[in-house]
Amino acid sequence: MSVAVEIKQNQDDSKKLTLEDIIRISGLSYGIADASYRLIDNETGDYTLLFETGRLARGIEVSFDQQNILLRLSLPTSRKEIHCFYETIRKICDRKETRQFLHEEGWKDLDDIPGLIENDIRASTGALEDLWEKVKEDEYKHFQVFGVCFPISLGKRELEEIANDLNQFADFMNRLQSMNVYYSAPKVYDVRGRLTGIYFTDANLPTVFPTEPYIVMNQVEGIEEWYVMLKDQRTIPYQDFIGLIRDMEYFDADHILFVLTEEEVQMLADHYAVEI
Repeated sequence: MSVAVEIKQNQDDSKKLTLEDIIRISGLSYGIADASYRLIDNETGDYTLLFETGRLARGIEVSFDQQNILLRLSLPTSRKEIHCFYETIRKICDRKETRQFLHEEGWKDLDDIPGLIENDIRASTGALEDLWEKVKEDEYKHFQVFGVCFPISLGKRELEEIANDLNQFADFMNRLQSMNVYYSAPKVYDVRGRLTGIYFTDANLPTVFPTEPYIVMNQVEGIEEWYVMLKDQRTIPYQDFIGLIRDMEYFDADHILFVLTEEEVQMLADHYAVEI
């Protein structure tokens, strides 16, 4: 679920804005998502995320359709980010000396922004209520939402904490994404004709790890084997590794958080590593 806005630019427009102009005008931080939807700070691409450091939620996606500026905001998100989305639109329109932008509902004027903000706040609250109903009734185990920094899984525990409240959703998203952690995501290799997914961790590295291995958005299917790589490229079967972690914390509905010591990494590598 998202809301999209397009701001028209002519090829010969003397006020035509580039991505760098938009980043500067917005005053926001920026980055791109890698193939596993993890943030790469201070890089730009075909789809660039704008976000407020210290208020990490979903991010504002910026792209171009030929010369036209496209802005997209995923919902549900925080009240602050909804306001930030429309403030960015206002800043761009002011620089281009126009009051008009194309919204999903049709052409809009800057004076329409307060009503659009209220609509998106209601839509975000409604989306949280819908997620809660589906999880509460066990229609789904959890939902994955894409944050600025990485995907986050919302299950009963998370949705009970959020309680259909956008302020609590904002606090939850910012709290998890502000943690100094390595969000482990697999790389896929063809090993002797078998698709193999390999995660990575190391000593003294706070690592967010899935309780079951998977590829975000099922971008690669047919993976037959899963491993965890430690130092010196030594690999352990995924299920063996998970079963050997002694000290872990709950992170979200789909992930745990742990930190291995040098001694633990060495023990795992020495006693459980296998050749692949």
